Amino acid sequence: MQISAAGNTEVPAYLVLIAKGYEIIYRDPDDAWVAQKGEEVFAASGPLELLGLVAMAEARGSNWCATDPEIEAFLKKYPGT
Repeated sequence: MQISAAGNTEVPAYLVLIAKGYEIIYRDPDDAWVAQKGEEVFAASGPLELLGLVAMAEARGSNWCATDPEIEAFLKKYPGT
């Protein structure tokens, strides 16, 4: 399988979020998308980014932030980012 982030990935990402039980809200004036389930609230510029945030929270939990060593390792591997 090979998938690239593009316009044709937005609807599938939205459908995955719905299947996971999230309510999706589009705030037109702000061009912001919000996914909410209970106390969990995620905001991004589109469904694909929302799904990424949800996946990150699922994988890393409430301590989702990168630690200093993780940041240093990332910057060492990908300088200039």
